[in-house]
Amino acid sequence: MKNWKNIEYVGWVFWVICSLVLLIPNYFLSRYLIYDYSRGARIGLTVAMSAILGAVVAWVVNEILYRINLSKYKERRKQIRKKRKKSS
Repeated sequence: MKNWKNIEYVGWVFWVICSLVLLIPNYFLSRYLIYDYSRGARIGLTVAMSAILGAVVAWVVNEILYRINLSKYKERRKQIRKKRKKSS
């Protein structure tokens, strides 16, 4: 469970999970986009769309978490500076 604490490892796992969740809706969408082509083309398009959309979703979630952690860090630094200024 040590790997779960590494934020990059968790990001890749989240991307894979998002991609797998998006496989079924993207398959039905690809059926409407390329109706006359073979099943292999539809599956290829499905995998590509799922990977790209999963990456976008994972990026948005990671960016939100980064901004939340950054604001907490800035607030903590502000409190430390206030405390140092007060004690001087």
